[in-house]
Amino acid sequence: MDFLTNLLKEQSSALALIGIVLSSIIAALTIFLQYKSQVAQIQPQQDAFRAQQVPQNLDNLAELLIQNFRILNSFYSENLSQYRYSSIASISVAILGFVVIIAGILIAFIGNQLTLGAVSSAAGVIGEAAAVLFFRQTRTFQVQMEASLQKLVSAQYLMTSIALAKELEGEAKKQEFIQINNHLRTLMNALHGH
Repeated sequence: MDFLTNLLKEQSSALALIGIVLSSIIAALTIFLQYKSQVAQIQPQQDAFRAQQVPQNLDNLAELLIQNFRILNSFYSENLSQYRYSSIASISVAILGFVVIIAGILIAFIGNQLTLGAVSSAAGVIGEAAAVLFFRQTRTFQVQMEASLQKLVSAQYLMTSIALAKELEGEAKKQEFIQINNHLRTLMNALHGH
């Protein structure tokens, strides 16, 4: 009878371990697939929008600036969306890994199943390592988002400067356009590393 009781305890421990590992894998895979789905869903919309923003008249500076502003805004919006989805995925995976670690500790101490608890906690640590990778990806999206925002703001400043300069007359107008041109060259050099 003791043999049967011990066998059931060992099998229930193994089943609990398998259940924890499988549920962790399923939860992590679900989070990953939802993240990929959200990112993939946005991409075709953004590509279609950018394809429509081809300049019609290259001689019309105002039209070019407005179209460039729209394209920069679409890049910023895309980066912001990816940043949000990546942040949610990162936090979700981190929480999942933490829950698995806590479950492993509880199994080890409360359930007196040290081996099962250690394996569960190790699975949680692997989940936390995956969360670190998600957080790195989130940081990449954050850097891209900040760069897009900087370009967007620069384009807005340029559009405002040109609009204000058009209202000037004579030598003041000429000097302002020289300043705008110099500023634009400085921006181009900064953005392209020259």
